[in-house]
Amino acid sequence: MPTRALTICRAPGCSALAQGSYCPRHAGRRTLAAREYDQRRESSVKRGYGRRHQRWGKMILARTPLYKIAALCDGTAPSMEADHIIPLSRGGDWSMENGQGACQRCHSWKTRKEQAEGG
Repeated sequence: MPTRALTICRAPGCSALAQGSYCPRHAGRRTLAAREYDQRRESSVKRGYGRRHQRWGKMILARTPLYKIAALCDGTAPSMEADHIIPLSRGGDWSMENGQGACQRCHSWKTRKEQAEGG
């Protein structure tokens, strides 16, 4: 019996429900580039996401129960991750005005987009 809600598979174009990030059909299909990126990426604490971020994230998620990015979804799912509207790496801050709720899928999309743009 699953202990958490099912989510939509993160594989592009797949709408199957999954217990984790990917449905059984796409499990284990992460790209080599994604695995290499994970290996060389610094820890969340080294990137500035320690206890301060955890407290800030809880406040953001309490304030925005439905996510705001809605790039891949329709904006009706619950917020699961707190997002800096202006990333810390681009001069963003820890203010409540610089925070928004996001589903995991759209938050990952926004983060990848920002990294591709050089930030």
